Amino acid sequence: MHTFTVDAPDVSRAWLEACTRLSEMPGKRAFHTVVRIANPLQEDPHLRAELDRLRSTRTKPPLYPIDTVVNTLFPAQLAATCTTHNELTDRYRTFYPRLREVRRNAHGTYFGRLVAYPGTAEKPEPVDQLARIIRRLDKLRSSAKWSAVYEAGSAHVTDDDEAWEEEPPQTTTGTEAAIRAAALDTQTLDFPCLSHCSFQLDSATDTVHLAAYYRSHYMFDRAYGNYLALGHLCAWVARHAQLTPGALTVMAGCARLDCTKSELGALQHSLTTPLFGLDA
Repeated sequence: MHTFTVDAPDVSRAWLEACTRLSEMPGKRAFHTVVRIANPLQEDPHLRAELDRLRSTRTKPPLYPIDTVVNTLFPAQLAATCTTHNELTDRYRTFYPRLREVRRNAHGTYFGRLVAYPGTAEKPEPVDQLARIIRRLDKLRSSAKWSAVYEAGSAHVTDDDEAWEEEPPQTTTGTEAAIRAAALDTQTLDFPCLSHCSFQLDSATDTVHLAAYYRSHYMFDRAYGNYLALGHLCAWVARHAQLTPGALTVMAGCARLDCTKSELGALQHSLTTPLFGLDA
């Protein structure tokens, strides 16, 4: 099995190193890849400009701007105008039905699943999973006892939040939130490729780290915007839980390089400080 692990200081270098590693593998494909980014909101402006330029020249099929990819997972521009998490959730939910009228959003958006996860017959009200995670991180940030019980990706939405607040669990039971809705997501392709997010609290430094798992990742089409969006998501949760945002780790079941050799070469030469082993 072909795989790799990348550790880099910012989004641009992490993404480009992952692409470079993939370019050296058979079929430009790898399994169970790990990309770890120390500062997931920091970019190299030269690489970003070149990536935007190359993406804009793609016409068959056309690629969405990176900012559009970002907003599918985290509405950064809207969040910048909101003071509280509740304000962001309320405003997003207001126009969420209109977003879903767009064909590519027919099954929803990632952020929609995070703040308006479909309810059940017993509890039909949409669930704001991020609000739950923020509350729990804020409640337990002074304790070193629990460090990995803040999940988004595999739990039931009907857990009793009030009971959790009264008696926090010592396991991950009842502390998760789902992205995939089994009854709705019956398609085998496309949404949702992101299946799981997990928040880890380092109580010694009041820092929250984020790990995300994708079942499939197309590096040129989506990955750069996904990395940035996850960085914004971590920063948002940290801010409202009175914590410091930490590192981002992105795992992919299968990662694919979907750009040409010339496009990758142009991106490698655009870095202000070249990656180790690459010519400037």
